Amino acid sequence: MLIALLSRVDLKPDRVEIKMRWRRLVELLQAQSTEATTQGSTSDMESEDVLTLTVKARLQRVGREMRMLVENSDQKTSADPGLLRVIARAHNIHEHLMQSTGLTLRAIGSNERITPGYISRLLRLPLLAPDIVTAIVNGKNPPQLTAKKLMRLALEIPIDWTEQRKLLGFHPI
Repeated sequence: MLIALLSRVDLKPDRVEIKMRWRRLVELLQAQSTEATTQGSTSDMESEDVLTLTVKARLQRVGREMRMLVENSDQKTSADPGLLRVIARAHNIHEHLMQSTGLTLRAIGSNERITPGYISRLLRLPLLAPDIVTAIVNGKNPPQLTAKKLMRLALEIPIDWTEQRKLLGFHPI
């Protein structure tokens, strides 16, 4: 069983330490059966048998939940569905307004079942820097940037893309 490789996992404030039995790892990597990893009765904490992997990580509140953020993680992250919905809706409404000059915010609001004030906020989002939109679509936005926060800041979003990045928590490119 693969779990026999693990000796211990420690969650620290700034990192995660994974202690593995390196001899069992070597056995597994040499294509021996996984049954070989459960054999043997050496102590889990023998210093010569334990390989410690350390990954920098921290807990951070994101909206209503806590997430473990792993630094320098190359893993693909999934995009925030709420952010995607808001961005898509903003571009959709913007496109409707561009196609039909006779539309008013009130008409769009009644059709979409949203208030004109909400539409005003949404209409600021198509002006976001292309790299910000790309990051959101690819799930690479700052973890503290939620749909709710984006909509709260929408009326404050500046035209200048550098200032947008600062306001929304993106690192300078």
